Amino acid sequence: ANISLRFIMVYGFSDSMIAEAVAEITAMLEASTLVTLPLHRFALEAAADAHDAVEGNAVGKVVIDIP
Repeated sequence: ANISLRFIMVYGFSDSMIAEAVAEITAMLEASTLVTLPLHRFALEAAADAHDAVEGNAVGKVVIDIP
């Protein structure tokens, strides 16, 4: 299935529920069933380009490196 998981609230999860979820997600990542989103990295001097990427609905994470 092609899904996007934005976030999940885990405050009410027990320790065992969190451990089970971590184990399942780890197994999916190792099996390449679940893949991470691409990373778009920009230098601080290119912050405007990073902003444009976000406004342009870049898929994945947009990161600005601060020295």
